[in-house]
Amino acid sequence: MQIHLGADLFWVFLVIIASGALVVSLLWRRRERRILRSLSKLIATEKEDHNQRDFSQVKDVEEALKKLFEARNEEMEHLKRLEGYRRDYIGNVAHELKTPIFSIQGYLDNVLDEDEMDSETRKLFLEKASKNTQRLVQIVSDLDTITKYESGFLRLEHEDFDIKELADEVAESLEIQASEKKITLYEYSGAGQYIVHADKFRIRQVLTNLVLNSIRYGKAGGYTKIRLSDTGEKIIVEVADNGIGIAEEAKPRIFERFFRADKSRNRESGGSGLGLSICKHIMDAHGEYIEVMSTEGAGSVFSFALKKAETADS
Repeated sequence: MQIHLGADLFWVFLVIIASGALVVSLLWRRRERRILRSLSKLIATEKEDHNQRDFSQVKDVEEALKKLFEARNEEMEHLKRLEGYRRDYIGNVAHELKTPIFSIQGYLDNVLDEDEMDSETRKLFLEKASKNTQRLVQIVSDLDTITKYESGFLRLEHEDFDIKELADEVAESLEIQASEKKITLYEYSGAGQYIVHADKFRIRQVLTNLVLNSIRYGKAGGYTKIRLSDTGEKIIVEVADNGIGIAEEAKPRIFERFFRADKSRNRESGGSGLGLSICKHIMDAHGEYIEVMSTEGAGSVFSFALKKAETADS
């Protein structure tokens, strides 16, 4: 009887130990699932920020922590790149603003300090100060525009319009700038209308920037042409010239902010250094391309496409 009772106690004790172990195991698995759920939420956040990583197959805590650690490292690298970008951007802005500000200050100081300055010289200095003020306003305006584009605050207002008429208007508005450089400026296209569906105001910005850029870097006695062609579904717009062209190594960076292919003429030719970057943002917002073909010393062709209006062929 005692032996039987001892055996029973042994089995009861064994069952208690096994049950305790099972309870501990279940509690640990529950805790592990909670940890995994918490990590999954963090990982899901990382996945939103780093779409290139796939966290859908995470199976245990160790793997989840490893994935999270890798994602955090990528985030840190991304933040470092952004910080470098921010420093470069602020440096470029300061550099671009400094030139017209110092010029304005210099001309005004001369006028104020020279009591015996003749009226003709005074007028010349004030005109130059005014010209630099206009350039300063343009830089600030372009900075505001490109910041809004990159922040997603600007929305396109699509409408149907004749791009041929718009090209004629842009060419007419820039005739004075072209004549000062002795550059022939004209629009070339076939007969009929070229109706597109786009934001007319923004496309005017693109055309104006491209034509002005062509004039600034054109050769005296040369030409700037706005060419239109109909491919059936789209209208291709080209701004071509026989100017100084772009060096091969500069082409990949031509649409970057503040990048100027011709460093020796970047100040005297005017501009904010943001025109081509703004053009790129506008065309990206339209879901269309803008590209350049150029030969140094022979000229450049900037081109972009616009979707034809649905009623254009009806």
